[in-house]
Amino acid sequence: MATAAFTFTADRGPCIVYASSTGDAITLVDQMVVSDPRERAICRALLVHALAMLDDDATEGAR
Repeated sequence: MATAAFTFTADRGPCIVYASSTGDAITLVDQMVVSDPRERAICRALLVHALAMLDDDATEGAR
């Protein structure tokens, strides 16, 4: 499998990037929707997981 390298600049501030499971596409998910249904499901699961980790960290920090 070939690897790809992507470079992002912070011209417009922070962004959320999804790299497809096949490695052939990237999507700035805070600016556009992942078009493939399978990739969209994977992206959604990753976002939900990341939000849960943030919530858990905030809850632990409040104790």
